[in-house]
Order: sequence, then structure tokens, then C-alpha cells
Amino acid sequence: MYVAVRHAGPVPFLERAEAWLLEREAEHNLILSLAYGRVASGAPEDDSFFATIESEARVVGCAIRTPPHKVLVTDLPPESASTLAEFLSSVYEEIPAVLGPFRAAEAVATAWVAERGGGWRPGMEQRIYRLDSVTPPPGVPGTLREASMDDLELALDWGLGFERDVGMRLAIDRAVIERWIERGSLFIWEDGEPKSITVAQSPTPHGVRVGYVYTPPESRGRGYASACVAAVSQRMLDSGSSYCVLYTDLSNPTSNAIYQRLGYYPIADVRDVDLIPGGVS
Repeated sequence: MYVAVRHAGPVPFLERAEAWLLEREAEHNLILSLAYGRVASGAPEDDSFFATIESEARVVGCAIRTPPHKVLVTDLPPESASTLAEFLSSVYEEIPAVLGPFRAAEAVATAWVAERGGGWRPGMEQRIYRLDSVTPPPGVPGTLREASMDDLELALDWGLGFERDVGMRLAIDRAVIERWIERGSLFIWEDGEPKSITVAQSPTPHGVRVGYVYTPPESRGRGYASACVAAVSQRMLDSGSSYCVLYTDLSNPTSNAIYQRLGYYPIADVRDVDLIPGGVS
């Protein structure tokens, strides 16, 4: 018997779920960091969804949503998916997608369709990597630096380039980039001029997530992205993180190979499952 328990915001959610999530902290970086970020911001509660899936008073899974974004789920018993979907359906008329481990995401999407109709289709497949020590690429010219407000327009342009490359809208707008710069989270690899960019954000007790890696087409094939990610990862370890986490698109074998050469190793696979109102499953 499974029950979905909705918590009245990130604080009670973490009180109930944090210990369970921290058992696989690196894998759960996204959910943990979103909850921590909501607590730190002190923003008033809206229609966000923070829930645990429980059996016999034990947490067996988690799900969160910060509208208008997709639902994020951890691994969970497939037979609990209908309980979660029924609860989600009582809160939202529509959701755009579910992201989580393949089996869990598809089970929740299937149960949502049974509740609401429509259909679903597989979306982007991603691999979560972890790094504990860095193997820097040899012979790449240039140096790493923190981005400044002078880099804002460049970062905006390259953010759009990153979105084009991954084929989805990620809301990398001016306000987001300003926050990254103010927090010292945005980094640029420079070889005479900016060549590559990446972000280190979303800290959890022992780790931090590296992402949004972008090199413009005219500067690719020279190792700039590898050097940038390696240097940022090393800086995070030197600053007190025990490890770094990174998500990759599984359909891009080049980037997956690059990150593994730097010391990243796979820990989990996740999938977007896109929901189609009125479609066919």
C-alpha cells in the first residue's frame, strides 16, 4: 500500500525526505538543490509540489514540481505511480513532462495518461556523471576566469546557442545569468578571447553540479570545453566539494566521451517523458 504525501513547502519536505535523498546524494542533486534553493530564497509558497511516496511510514520515493516546469521524480516502485499520478491530477490540470529514472518516469507518465487522457512520448535521455578527482586535458592554451557583468551579453548569446544545441528552451535569460555572475557561478575559458563557458551551481552538502557547457562552433575541436570543465571541476573540489555532478545528453557520444576522459563516471540514467494532451500513447 502506497500513499503520496504532499508537504507544505520545501522545509517540511526536507524534514521528511532529506535523509532518504542524501543516501544517494549525487543522483538526487537536482531535487535536493531545488529544495535547498527554495528554502534559501525565502520565497512565499505558490503552487509548487513537494511530495514523498511512502509505504508503511517509510519514504520510498519523491516527486517535486515548480510550475511551469516538469515533474521531477526519483526512483520509486512502479506500482506506486498510480497513487502519485492521482495526487498530481488533483493539483494540476496539465503537466508538460516527467523527468526521472526511465522506469519511474514512464510509469508516472502512463498513470497520468490513465487519469487525464492524452498520451506520452519519450524525450531526451540523459546520463548523470560523478567526478571525484580531475584528469585535466593536456596542452590546451588559455586560462579560466570568473565571468563578470562585462560578459553578460556574450553569456546571453551563448545561452541561446546552448539551447539551440540541446533543442529545448531552458529559460537562460538575463536575470538567470546575472544571478550566476553575482554568485560567482559562471566561468569562462579564455585564450586571448572567450572560448568556452560553463556554470557550477546547485550545491548539496557534499557536491555541486556543473553544466551549461557551451563553445561556439568556430572555437570547437580545440579542447576548450574540456579545459573549462576540468578547471571548474577542480576549483569546486578545491573549494570544499567532495565531488561534482554533470548531466549529459546520451545521444551525444562525443560529449559523453570527453567528460569520462576528465574523470567523470556514470551513476544513473534519466529520461524526459513528454506528455501530450489529447494525444495517443
